[in-house]
Amino acid sequence: MKIISFEGFEYSGKSTQIKLLKDYFKKNKIISTFTREPGGNKDLEKIRKVILNSDFNNLTLIMYFFASRFALLSSLKSKGLLVFDRFFDSTYAYQKTNNEEKKLILNLIKFIEKKYIPNITFYLKIDNKSLFLRKKNRGVLNKFDQKYLKDFTRIQNNYNEISKYKVHHRKFITLDASKSENEIHQQIISYLKKWKLIK
Repeated sequence: MKIISFEGFEYSGKSTQIKLLKDYFKKNKIISTFTREPGGNKDLEKIRKVILNSDFNNLTLIMYFFASRFALLSSLKSKGLLVFDRFFDSTYAYQKTNNEEKKLILNLIKFIEKKYIPNITFYLKIDNKSLFLRKKNRGVLNKFDQKYLKDFTRIQNNYNEISKYKVHHRKFITLDASKSENEIHQQIISYLKKWKLIK
């Protein structure tokens, strides 16, 4: 099983790139499964709704996310490529606010079976200017996303931190989210070919 994960702050264009990749795979008859966190199956989508509309404290969210994650991984029966819309990097980026939470999250990551660690993670890094313009043009997001907009700098710093951690053999690729949709898409395809995830 080969695994790809996508990460990024709100308005980074992450969802757009996932859709473009899905279309590319379909056009080129590349067998793949796309899933997301939190959620990913019928039961876990119910948990997703609870989380996105909750006022849970940070520790509760960390445990919720990992419980949902382990449940999803145990239910996956994928052939070909498996593509995640968010994975453990998001939990680190959004939920890590102190050293104790950092240690907890990193320890929980160790419980993920190696076969489920992404071969490659694409992180779409957005700058303040692009974030402001896209927010102005597209409007507000769901309650969960809105509450983290004020934590932009902390979350960006956490993404930079987790990018430096060696998690099995995965490659962490940072992409400039201010570039055009097509340019970013072509970069993604180029990296997937370079690392032999696709031909």
